[in-house]
This record gives sequence, structure tokens and C-alpha cells, in this order.
Amino acid sequence: MIDGADIGSITYRAASVRGLSHQERGEPRQDAYVVRFTRDLHWLVGCIADGVSSAKRSHEAAAAVCDRITDILVNHLIQNPPSNPREWAQEVKALPWDRAVGAANGAVADLARPYLAKIAKRRGEPDRPEAPETPVPHAHARSIMSATALAFAVASEPSPDGTYRALLANVAGDSAAFLLERDLWMPLTQIKNEGEDIFSSTVKSLPDDAQVVPKPLHLRPGQALIMMTDGLGDPLGGATGSVSRFLSVNWRTPPDLLAFAQHLAFYRKTFTDDRTTVAIWPGPARRTR
Repeated sequence: MIDGADIGSITYRAASVRGLSHQERGEPRQDAYVVRFTRDLHWLVGCIADGVSSAKRSHEAAAAVCDRITDILVNHLIQNPPSNPREWAQEVKALPWDRAVGAANGAVADLARPYLAKIAKRRGEPDRPEAPETPVPHAHARSIMSATALAFAVASEPSPDGTYRALLANVAGDSAAFLLERDLWMPLTQIKNEGEDIFSSTVKSLPDDAQVVPKPLHLRPGQALIMMTDGLGDPLGGATGSVSRFLSVNWRTPPDLLAFAQHLAFYRKTFTDDRTTVAIWPGPARRTR
């Protein structure tokens, strides 16, 4: 998947590529993303998700999680448009995060229900809690499909001080985000396994209870907000090696759509997972005639 656009005074690029491991086994890409604009075009809202590979239908969960979270955020921003840039931190905290998580959990549970019912029937357990009138336990749904989620929003025009309001919320999982300014990558999320003696691939995923702690941001022209699943985050690491040097040269300014996907699909031995990235470049306000 590839797309991108100019909206107001910002530019974005988005791409999701199937990893070599899934290509070799003929399996679907388990990453997903959704990017949406509010109707007034004042906000770019999105989510990236990584389906958990241990559950075979996680590609469905990734798509559903992104769809529901972005839908909740877009509707809220339309109905309650942020007005005072000085109160941005409070407005970010007041967004309906619990409702977004609940909607994502419910969507995945509904998708998992028929598969769980078939399993129960094969085992001779028709009265398991996957019956239509009862909730699906999160753990049962995760055995069929599960996904991480990283949500974001960026204002399409600058505030009076020239910065762009933005937010980042790691709803669940280990997706990463950086600010790229020239050759400097500044992490906005915890770098996976940094400082750990033992490498771990364990990840918290939806559906599950999640306490969202959103991060308010103020982007400046000349910076790029870059969000990624661990398919890119793992080879990028602490952004001090060859991958970060390659991408900083090519992503200093918005590249062509196909070029952006080609940059994302670089080859590096042992890093064969799906890769998904959304990058947003704020710029100086454009003059309108």
C-alpha cells in the first residue's frame, strides 16, 4: 500500500510492504495503516498497526484496529475542534482514548467470534462464551487475531507561533516514532529492547485493557514526524547506523510516492518482517490567492 498528499501546509507519505518472510510463505501482510482527514481538512489523523504473527488472522485485526481508532478520533476532532494552542496538552489528554480502545477491542472480538465458534463446535463445546449474546474474552480473541496500535494526529496549518500541533499515542505494542531533523533522529517512543540484557519479542496487543498516555507535540518546519512498525524499527534500532543514514538522506524532504515505498523496502539480512511507515513533513504556511 502506498499513498500520500499535501493538506494545508503539511505533506505526508505512507507505505506498507509485505516482508520477505511472508512473501516466501505466501502469507498476507499483517501490518496495516489508516490515514484520514477531518472534513474541514484541519487535521490529519492516522494509525499504524502490526498484526501479531502467532495468530494467523492478525492482518484482519490490524486493519480493524486502525479503522476504529481513527474513526473515533476524527469524529471527536470534528465535534470538539481544538481552539487554543496553549491548551493543546489538556485537549490531547481529553480525547476519548478509552472509547477508542473499547471500539478497537470490540471490532476485533466481533471478527474473531465466528472463528472461535467453529473451533468450539469442532471440540464439542457449543456453550463456550463465543455465543452471540455473550462477550468474547480478550484472551480468546487474541488466540485468533491480535494487533498493536500507534495513533497520531497533526494539524494541517501552523499555530500563531509557527509550530504545528500534533499528538502521538502508543495504544498498544512496540511501534516506534522519531522526529527527524536533518541527520538527527530523536526518539519519541521507547526504543525496543534498548538496555535489555535479553532480547524479547513479547508484545502487548489488542484486544486488551489499555491505559493510553498520549504525547502532545509541537512540530517545526524542517522536522519530519516518522512513525513505524517494528519491521522498520528493529533494523533502525537507535538510529545510529547505516539504515538511519540511508533514510535521513532520502527522507529529509518528501520523496516521490514510489520512491518512498522503495526506500522502506530496503534489504538487510535477517530483517524480513512487514514494514509500515507514515511520515509527515510540516512546512511554512502556504499563501493562498
